[in-house]
Order: sequence, then C-alpha cells, then structure tokens
Amino acid sequence: MSLSLLGIGASAQATPSTTNSDVASTETPRIGGGGGYMGKRLTNVRSIGTKCGKTPIAMTSGEGKMTLRIDDTRSTGTVLSKHIEASKGIISAGVGWDVTKSRSITVSGSKEVPSGKHGTLTAYVKYSGKKFDVQGLLAVGGWYTFQKNKTAYKPIGVCFKYSQR
Repeated sequence: MSLSLLGIGASAQATPSTTNSDVASTETPRIGGGGGYMGKRLTNVRSIGTKCGKTPIAMTSGEGKMTLRIDDTRSTGTVLSKHIEASKGIISAGVGWDVTKSRSITVSGSKEVPSGKHGTLTAYVKYSGKKFDVQGLLAVGGWYTFQKNKTAYKPIGVCFKYSQR
C-alpha cells in the first residue's frame, strides 16, 4: 500500500545560470570525452514523469494498536545520469532548474497499525524527471548528437510505503 505525496518546501528553488531560450550554450572545448566540440547544448528535452527513490530517508515501525508517525525535513539534490558531457550550467538551462542546488523536503506522514500487527512506515524522496540528448557544435559547423537519453531528476516531495506482518 502506498500513501500519496504529503509535502515539500520550495526554499531552494533557483533559476538556471544560463538563460538562452534555445538552450544552445557554449563551453570551452575539451580534450577527450568532449570530442573537441566548439559548444554544447541539450536537445529533445522531455518530461518522463515521477518516480520514488530507492533509498529510505526516514523509517518508523512498531506493534499495534498504535499510530506510526514520521515528521522531518531533509535536504536533497538533483540526480543526474552518469557521464554527461555537458556542464551543469548547460544542463540547468536545458531542464529548467538549477541542478547544483539542493531542495528542502518536508517528510510528514502517519499510519494506523492494527492491534496484534507489526507495521513499518518508510519514506522515500519523490522525483520528477526529464530525459534529453546532448549535442556538440562541430568546428566545421553543424550540431552533432553524441549522447542520447540522459536523465535529470529533481526532488519534488515524498513517497511512503507501508508494510505490516
């Protein structure tokens, strides 16, 4: 059984450091993984919905009859795919939020445990995600897609899972 999103504070929402509307941003050419591109940008940026994290951020358990309760505030950051060959400024401009900033999440939930049962209430970070491709501007002109289906997940709240035995 899952309980729904219960709360989030938006105290750390920040604007991206790059504001170019077409998301084309340049950065210094790199030797190696960057392929010597003159600039980079994100393209094909699309929402991929929400998901719950896999690592618990808070947990409580006990024998019924009782109410399990979690009340806490946690700070958590954006989760990015590994090996993205673009700066965090370019990624921030492309996805629409500052991927370098942490966000404050309020964890608040409760669940009744029936008499004679043992219950466990676990909280996880809930994320909203975007998928994108990375392009590089070739020295001879033209954009080339060199990374596909990279992801960025922004923390937006909390997911709860309850189990009993």
